[in-house]
Parts: sequence; structure tokens; C-alpha cells
Amino acid sequence: MSEQTPSGWLVCNSFPGEAPAPGRIAQVWHCDLDDPRVLPFCDETVLAADELERAASFQFERHRQLFIRRRALRRFLLGRFLGVLPKSLCFVETSLGKPQLAPSSPAQCEFSTSHSENVFAMAIAPEGKIGVDVEVLRPEMNLEPVAALYLDWQQAAQLETLPESDRQRQILRFWSLREALAKASGHGIARQHDGEMPAASIWDCISGADKPLPGWNWIQQWHRIGGQDAVISIA
Repeated sequence: MSEQTPSGWLVCNSFPGEAPAPGRIAQVWHCDLDDPRVLPFCDETVLAADELERAASFQFERHRQLFIRRRALRRFLLGRFLGVLPKSLCFVETSLGKPQLAPSSPAQCEFSTSHSENVFAMAIAPEGKIGVDVEVLRPEMNLEPVAALYLDWQQAAQLETLPESDRQRQILRFWSLREALAKASGHGIARQHDGEMPAASIWDCISGADKPLPGWNWIQQWHRIGGQDAVISIA
């Protein structure tokens, strides 16, 4: 079911078959790639030769199938959004590895994808910059060493005041928003832009300080996807 956020700049969809909203507005779709209802939108015949070649390089069939579903779904959603055939789209990557539509594609827009095993999310905007990140909550994982790499002593002290279960969620929220901003800026995950968007600013956004990120709209949502709790961040 589609849901427009209170800010009015984004429409959220929980099923790939939901049509894009009219007007120049950003949208995000999220789904379980193992859901039988999603599989009809993951037709591998729309993939280009280089995508099929990459799919064939995976050692495990499970990884190959998930890759095919992600790439086919990316083409389907972009084709729906732009009103063109999914197979007609061509892709390139920037020098920092950010995928984008090639100039030879029949139409243009901005997009970002993210996945965690079978959980998939994609955000599309008619213009500007957009980034999406989805992270699945895995209670058995200890995320505190990750947080220690980016938080100062004051932020770490705030984290310690939370119950352990909430701590994991808070760290995941921080990491997810950080990744969404990195993707939107074009720096990518590997080259985080802490100089441009300090970790402290991102932490303030998700810790209740209610501080805006200058020049950015952003939103976070928790969803139950494929039997798992996942946080989705869009910037």
C-alpha cells in the first residue's frame, strides 16, 4: 500500500506492482525478494548481456538468483517510473562506483538501491540526489564495535544509557542514515563523506535532538519484511 510521508516529498510503496505516484515526487519501494508475489516482476529476460554474465559468475545459485531478481526489479521499477521498456535502459557507473542511467537511455531520473540478503529497497527521484539504505536487524550481531569507530565519547555515553536491545536498533539507524547520505551524495559506501556530513550531525538526527541536515530531506522507517525487522533510510 502506498503511503505519502507527512513532508510530502516522498511516497513509500510496499509492493513493486504499485504504480508511481503522479507529479514530480520521490518514491521508494521495499519488498521481500523471496515473496512469490514479487517474482513476476523479476523477469531475467530484461537483463543486458553484462548483467547476465555477472549473474553467471556467482558460485552459489542462491546468490545468482538474488542478483537477477534485484537487477530485473531495478529495471522494472525504473521503466514503470519513466514510462519506458525495462530492457531499453542502459547503465553506467561514476568514478566512485555510483550506478546511474547512461545518456543513451530513453529517459533519465535519479535512483538508488540497497539490499540485505532477500530484503530489497529502491528509491527513485525525477531530479536531484537520492540515496536509500536498508539494514536488517540481527539481534545476534554485536554492532557496538562499529559504533565505536564513528561516535565520540558523548555520543557513546548516550548510547550506554539505552537498554541493550534498543542500543542495537539505534546503531543500525545511525549506520543506515549514514549510508543513505553517502549514496545520495555520490561518494558511495567505500568513501564516506564525514567531512561533508559529520557523524555527529547524523547522530543528532536519530537521537532525538531533532537537528535538521542542511540541504537534505530524510526519513527513516522500520518495516517487517520477509519475517525480519528492517530499517530503511531515504535521503
